Amino acid sequence: MTRSIYAQWLLVLVTLLWGSTFLTLQIALRWADPVVVVALRFILASFILFVLLKGRINQISSYEWKAGIAVGLCIFGVYTLQTIGLATIPSSTSAFLTGLYIAFVPLLQWFFLHQKPTATIALTTVMAFCGMALFANPFALNLDGQLGEWITILSALICAVEILTVSYFASGCRPLYLSFTQMVTVAVLASGTLLFHDPVKSTQWTWGLAACVGALAAIVAFVQFGIGWALKYVSALKATLIYSLEPVFAGIIGWLAGERLGSSEWVGATLIILAVMISAWRPRPRKRH
Repeated sequence: MTRSIYAQWLLVLVTLLWGSTFLTLQIALRWADPVVVVALRFILASFILFVLLKGRINQISSYEWKAGIAVGLCIFGVYTLQTIGLATIPSSTSAFLTGLYIAFVPLLQWFFLHQKPTATIALTTVMAFCGMALFANPFALNLDGQLGEWITILSALICAVEILTVSYFASGCRPLYLSFTQMVTVAVLASGTLLFHDPVKSTQWTWGLAACVGALAAIVAFVQFGIGWALKYVSALKATLIYSLEPVFAGIIGWLAGERLGSSEWVGATLIILAVMISAWRPRPRKRH
């Protein structure tokens, strides 16, 4: 197997882990404010990567710090804007609007990088977007005066910028060092936000909160490391299609936990899986006689 194939399977694993965090995050929010959870999550993730680096912070290049700060700003923007948007719109609407990054990535590449998507990528992108739409209720959208919806759309745009930014810097950075600089950036920004943020609920320091934050931190540390390595060998567009599996994994995990999935969700999951499979398929060249 080529490194490209390994990288694609790693992104599938990354997306599976991403999907598992929704349930864990939902449980953690029983005991703490969303901004507090984000701050604790990324502070602990920074510490985990610091341990893995064995303290070799002085070996991080200025380019890797530059890349980590750029990506970290995007990550922080996505998390913060999603949280603000969720204060005024339903989670299903937020999920659908966040999924707009699937369409934003090829559009940004086309307009700013002059990289026109192939017919296969265009088709599979439309399939994946339609699949994600079936997980939510886009017909309930009312963008007239709904600030929360526009804020969430902005977070989706920043998410697309994050994907392209990681893809741009990945080839010149060591994945572990790039992940550490990202986590530190988000941790600093989230901690600074706490100085001005008025929590919606007081933090209850329980073992349950500690377990959830520990799991979330370990996952985000591995996820960012995996993305940093995989995008050395996988294009941003193909990675975006693989990321679209996130609601599928989240839905299946929720279903196993007792949540109900309707027929539209199963049809949407099928569309997304087909889109990923088609984008990854490479026909074998015919042998010449």
